[in-house]
Amino acid sequence: MRYQRYFTIGQRYCLFVMIFLLFGCAFYPFKPSGLDKETSPQGVKITAAADVMVAIPLKQLEAYGFTTADQESWLLSFRGKSIPYWLVGEDSQQLVFYSPPTRSSYWKENVFLLQPKLSFQLSPDVELSTFLWNPEPPPQSIWEKQPENLILVYVSLEQNLLYQSLAEGDHWFWHKLINRQEQEIPVKFDSPPLGEVLLRFSIYSVTEAPGNPDHSLQITVNTGYAETTFWDGKGYQTVEIFVPSEVFRQGENRLTLSIPDLEGVLAQVSFLDRIDLYFWHMFPIQDQSSQLRFLAIDRTFLQFLKDLPQGSWIWDINDPLNPQRVKTQELMNSDDLRRYLYASKDSFQAPSDLRSIDAKSALVQPETEIEYLAIGPEELLNPLKPLLDLRREQGLKVETIEVEKIYDQSYGFAEPHAIRAYLTQKAQEHPSLRYVLLVGDATYDPAYNITKGEINRLPTFFIDTIFGGQTSTELPFSVFDQSDLSFLESATSFQPTIAVGRLPATSPQQVRQWVSKVITYEQDKMKPQSEAILAIADPYEDYFSRDATAFTELWNTTTRKALFLPSTGEVDLTQKLHNYFQQDFQIIAYFGHGAIDLWGKDEIFTAQEAQRLSGQVSYPIVLSFTCLSGYYIHPEVLSLTEALLWNPRGGAILVIAPTSLTLAEDQNFLWKAFVESYQRHEKERIGDVWRDVIARIHLKNEGVRDVVLTYTLFGDPAMTLP
Repeated sequence: MRYQRYFTIGQRYCLFVMIFLLFGCAFYPFKPSGLDKETSPQGVKITAAADVMVAIPLKQLEAYGFTTADQESWLLSFRGKSIPYWLVGEDSQQLVFYSPPTRSSYWKENVFLLQPKLSFQLSPDVELSTFLWNPEPPPQSIWEKQPENLILVYVSLEQNLLYQSLAEGDHWFWHKLINRQEQEIPVKFDSPPLGEVLLRFSIYSVTEAPGNPDHSLQITVNTGYAETTFWDGKGYQTVEIFVPSEVFRQGENRLTLSIPDLEGVLAQVSFLDRIDLYFWHMFPIQDQSSQLRFLAIDRTFLQFLKDLPQGSWIWDINDPLNPQRVKTQELMNSDDLRRYLYASKDSFQAPSDLRSIDAKSALVQPETEIEYLAIGPEELLNPLKPLLDLRREQGLKVETIEVEKIYDQSYGFAEPHAIRAYLTQKAQEHPSLRYVLLVGDATYDPAYNITKGEINRLPTFFIDTIFGGQTSTELPFSVFDQSDLSFLESATSFQPTIAVGRLPATSPQQVRQWVSKVITYEQDKMKPQSEAILAIADPYEDYFSRDATAFTELWNTTTRKALFLPSTGEVDLTQKLHNYFQQDFQIIAYFGHGAIDLWGKDEIFTAQEAQRLSGQVSYPIVLSFTCLSGYYIHPEVLSLTEALLWNPRGGAILVIAPTSLTLAEDQNFLWKAFVESYQRHEKERIGDVWRDVIARIHLKNEGVRDVVLTYTLFGDPAMTLP
């Protein structure tokens, strides 16, 4: 959609003044990071922790164009929704706002956009409410024991340290709880709690037994209190206990969780997700260095405000997207229970990152033709240039865009939904767009709960599968039937608009090595010269050799077909596979058991061996009809697929492999469609084949659906076929 603006005389005058000031300051030596001195500032992207009051000195924001004089013409937004902010302080003013409590697998911190209203064109995220989070309120009975003149403080304790792909809902947990093992958790109180303390445990159980109950949990606080609770069945459980206040002490307390044995239950396995604490606290707050979240009834809370220390404030955060600063005269004399946050000037949190908004698209106007688009971080796109030049020489209309610019055109978050929305728009503006290369690795830990370093270079989508639980899928990047992802579960077939390939690189060096291979291939130096295919079967199941044989029989009579059907326990399989890779095959397909970094129960071929491949006369396409060998999202394990791609002396030019566990009987729909499409699109590009393959498969059951969703094209979709 295009927007046309007409300027009034006053606006033209302001525009003239802005241009004059801009050029008048051209030689000023200070240039804020990320700002172009030849353009007017577009605002600032703010990254900050969730569920806190954030403060930014105005001096920092002036570098991005914001001043107190401009306050009315700027707005602060969170996922497309305008949220309030305040200017506090006299000598050194700060911009203060509330960062709402959120939950997402893609981020830990929230992102806000502070920008001129004229440049703000985002609509509120329709799924915004699903990201907001607050613990369930305590039981009503707690108010029956309310000590006089106290407020009810709540604290949530949580760490995402364990990833469980097979869990339902949230896949991240804090501690694993099993029989006869203890987990100690420190709980700190700045002052002794008053009255009873409510401890609420969120637990996910993965085992079950015939007996009832089949789960137990013993909770010990320091050395003076212990309580055991029981439940039955798998899934999420909420355990609540009230602990006398005298059990706790000021400072650090030790909370111990253990699993007592139950008669008739061989094993109990559960995961601790979170602990919520509710306890009574004196007001006004003595500690001016920390923020405090609490619940209060208006009628009883009214009396506290007159004692509020100078330089401190209370916000009503019942509506986390529209918090209100509380003033005595505005407080209702009612029995409403509401959430509040106390903060002082010494407890405001600084943002973790400030950077200028770059909402300028690198693409040309919609009327200009585009056929090939590469998306990724700038440092990974730079070494891609020789390949892009080659594609232009081959006649493709090529463009690139840095993924950070895509985020800035959306809500600022590094998430795949922004990339998909961008691709949807570009596919509408440029019907000629056929191929998209996503450059950058992804991980099942995009929020960096347990991993460090930049490994989530370009995030992917996650789905839950039948046998493997949560895994990645690239399909939403190519199918735009609906704005949401409900079609993934309801469509009878998928009709890709574009062909998408993933290059799971983490470093420029990997991109350079891969580009060198592709250019050599495209120059016919390492492109297969013979029309030949090879099928390899795992010897442990008869149906693997049956499928491999059927695969070869589908090819036309001019194709040379080879089968490698080793027997169980056969020796030197690795060397034999090395020998096959040194022959001139267009396609090498494997049928059998597999894992992330290997083929076969006997480990007939591994990622380590793939890295050692050399002496090849050509680079084949590798098809991996197995499980998990394309699971590139593991932050620590190099997949077999990646090993084949990154080998600078050999390996594969392109790999099609799965990111999940699926059955051979469901995979056969894929390889049959692949052979048909490949022979139909001879002398074209692999992306044309892959898009046709996906469209051909009828999603007759959930198993076939999982196959189509999780098989991924790793490499360049614009690669020419031999």
